[in-house]
Amino acid sequence: MDRSQIRNMLQQTFEDFQMTRSERSALNQIFSHISLTDHNLSLIRNEAFQIFRENKPAGASDIQALSWLEDLMKILANANTKEATLSSEALFSPHDDCSHRICRLISSARKNIDICVFTITDDRVSDAILDAHQRRVQIRIITDNDKSFDRGSDIERLKSAGISVRIDQTEYHMHHKFALFDSEFVLTGSYNWTRSASYNNSENLVITNDPQLLIRFESEFEKLWNEYLV
Repeated sequence: MDRSQIRNMLQQTFEDFQMTRSERSALNQIFSHISLTDHNLSLIRNEAFQIFRENKPAGASDIQALSWLEDLMKILANANTKEATLSSEALFSPHDDCSHRICRLISSARKNIDICVFTITDDRVSDAILDAHQRRVQIRIITDNDKSFDRGSDIERLKSAGISVRIDQTEYHMHHKFALFDSEFVLTGSYNWTRSASYNNSENLVITNDPQLLIRFESEFEKLWNEYLV
């Protein structure tokens, strides 16, 4: 089954944001007859997230669209076939482990990167983001207004390069530190994308491909992206 067939199959079940009993049954049967290798699972998940991002009509309930994603992930998890290996890791600073891992994830991204962080001042990370942008990886960044113009902030540099950036303009802080890579991995933790976090602070970074966590972080990113439209 190729990418276009997978997209068409998933698109049909997304039209009313509900997975009917017959649709669940049909998908279960289809997935039980194809080899769900790590590559195929990644392909199906990526297409599902793309459909969620691109085709949800304006004003549609996030909860409804999210329930479609959750139903699909449950079907994949319950399919009587080989599942992708659940992979999680934790890293800690000070030292460069966290920043190097972030850069490697950015460098390995093929299709899209969604970044939701309080600030970015580590030039190594910013350079990796710019390299990915030049490779035509679709990148979106959400950040906080209090830090976007600080000395050392790379947000304006990234924005000037043509990367889509939206900024929280409220009186409160957009204090998240997470990123999504090709809808396959989510990165989160206390670690700020700064040199001081790398060299001085005691911080943590967690990376996982857990589908349920991917769904929740993907949904949160889309919610904030729409909220910070202005």
